[in-house]
Amino acid sequence: MLVATATDWSNVVRDRRLDLGMSQSALGAKIGMSRQWVVRFENGNAAVATIDHVTRIADALDLEIDVVGV
Repeated sequence: MLVATATDWSNVVRDRRLDLGMSQSALGAKIGMSRQWVVRFENGNAAVATIDHVTRIADALDLEIDVVGV
């Protein structure tokens, strides 16, 4: 799946978390962030996440990230 915007990334994370049956609290615990941070992230505030946040989320949700120049 191509992720081009912060909203796209938010949707991917929410959908994957739900597919895994993981709560927002559980994801927050796995990445060292609060449930409230996860809620904000999934509600479209992904643009404020650092690359560290993104890689921790990807690891926690077993997602692979490929960065491609355009």
